Amino acid sequence: MKRNAIHVVIIIVAVLGGWLLAQNLHQKQLELSPTRATLSKLPLGGFHKFLSDVEWMFFVNYLGSLNTVDGDNVKQVVSRLERLMSYDPNLSKIYQEGAAMISIADPVKTVEILDAACENPNLKSNSQIPFYAGFVMVQHMTPPNHKDAIRYFKMAIERSGGKDQGNAYYTSYYYRAKAKVLAGEKKLDDRHALLQVLFNEWDDAILNSRGDVPTSEYNSQDLKERLLLAVRNTKNPPEDYKPTAEAVKLADEITKKVFSDAHLCHSCATAYCPGDKFCGACGTEVIVYGLCPFCKEVLTPGAKFCVKTGQKL
Repeated sequence: MKRNAIHVVIIIVAVLGGWLLAQNLHQKQLELSPTRATLSKLPLGGFHKFLSDVEWMFFVNYLGSLNTVDGDNVKQVVSRLERLMSYDPNLSKIYQEGAAMISIADPVKTVEILDAACENPNLKSNSQIPFYAGFVMVQHMTPPNHKDAIRYFKMAIERSGGKDQGNAYYTSYYYRAKAKVLAGEKKLDDRHALLQVLFNEWDDAILNSRGDVPTSEYNSQDLKERLLLAVRNTKNPPEDYKPTAEAVKLADEITKKVFSDAHLCHSCATAYCPGDKFCGACGTEVIVYGLCPFCKEVLTPGAKFCVKTGQKL
């Protein structure tokens, strides 16, 4: 009897010890893989990734049987996506390809799924997921939600290279989303608003600069090129656009402040060459530069002496 009691005590101690060890291991697993807590609780024996691959193949075959994803079947597609996520929330194909299938039929649910993926620490280097979340908000939502999309576009830029190497395609959407918001707030046309947004970004870059190297969150050279194009589209607009007097005034201010050393025609913002007296694009008289102060001949770029008079410059 005594021996049986000892056996019972040993069994109880072993069970308690095993339980405590399991709890400790579970906590360590969650620290190493935070998304583990979201895995399906079905008794899958740890084969979640394998089952997610199998389920993905079934998902692709299922989509192939549909003519389109619409209001009649979008709930079933969402259910399959959620099951996939419960098997493996780190499977990027779920978000980059799977969520795209429901983006038109249910853009709100699409953004919800993509937002969860943006918070997934195992997908933090994926720039396509936040970009697509913003894209769905501006392209498929009715009405478009440009204000909230800005955060996702900015996240995509940061993930694609950060301050100086951000994806130019992502940056375009970021600037245009900000311009749409500003246009609504200030009652501006889209091009005027984009010009203002780009100028504001340039100002921020200068304010945050260290020496001669801007530390803007976005590529400064790319920003300057975009700003110059916006100025030209305002000063020399295409036939389908008539800028307001305020937009032209802003373009003039930007030309003086940002492109003062670029020698641009004040009328159409086209660059002109040393010695030119008139703009080759629009014929407007321009301020002549690059002449020898002694003989008024055009100087060779970088010359220290005039090749005509020998005078030191």
